[in-house]
Amino acid sequence: MSTSIFQIYFKEELKEHLDPDFVPMDNTDNPNPELREWDKWNREHDNIKKQGLDYWGFVSWKFQEKTGLSGRQVLDFIEANPGRDVYLFNPCILNEAVFANSWEQGDMYHPNISDIGNNFLHKIGYKDASVKETVLDRNKTVFANYVVGSSKFWENFMEFSRKLFSEADLDQKFKEDVFGAGKSNYAHDSTLPNFTFLIERLIPTYLELENIDSLGYTYTHDTVPDKYTSIFDEIMALSNLKLAINEHESDDLYEIWNYYRRALLHRNPGILAIE
Repeated sequence: MSTSIFQIYFKEELKEHLDPDFVPMDNTDNPNPELREWDKWNREHDNIKKQGLDYWGFVSWKFQEKTGLSGRQVLDFIEANPGRDVYLFNPCILNEAVFANSWEQGDMYHPNISDIGNNFLHKIGYKDASVKETVLDRNKTVFANYVVGSSKFWENFMEFSRKLFSEADLDQKFKEDVFGAGKSNYAHDSTLPNFTFLIERLIPTYLELENIDSLGYTYTHDTVPDKYTSIFDEIMALSNLKLAINEHESDDLYEIWNYYRRALLHRNPGILAIE
């Protein structure tokens, strides 16, 4: 099984942060910075396909800082769990545990992003989609787009995600919602459109809608970043409850999860800031 994970950097001085088990990917030209890493995925897609890889993925130069994981740990996890379509390395495990899905989380920071997501899915044929109603567990949730997928996954997802552009060409309001400068309300860049935050949330939803066999990396006490240590057991209990909700399709388990996630957030005001 041939796998390459490309680590994107956009300034020469960032090269010192790259992991030797990842493949450096130069994005210093960065012609469309408002599209973030998706633009690099799209520009490199055909070139990567020609390499004949079974799996590939992309991470940022901050990967180790955000996840606490090395490139070797990532590759070992994939090798130890062969045959999945997609592998997820989510750096925001608290968000996964306390939100039903990343759309619920997203609406707190990017106004009405779930409505934009629903509108897009309805436009392209997923007429019954309602993104906030689905519980997405750790095998379907990822933030920061730390995804390693099969060649088939990338071919299909890129085709799916390019429809944001084709639909925007047909609907001016939708175009403004997706690509309008500053529409994301992102605290770290007041000019950023919703596009990149839609991509971040459409990946989990696409995995669910297409019933893709995906597996999320599960932290242990030995591998979890220090910032989670004091609440790690509670995070894992909530995350495991979400797995059980989906396995048993249980409303009762959902109510238990909902009670305990609210209790955790109530006892720890401001805890979401660690993400």
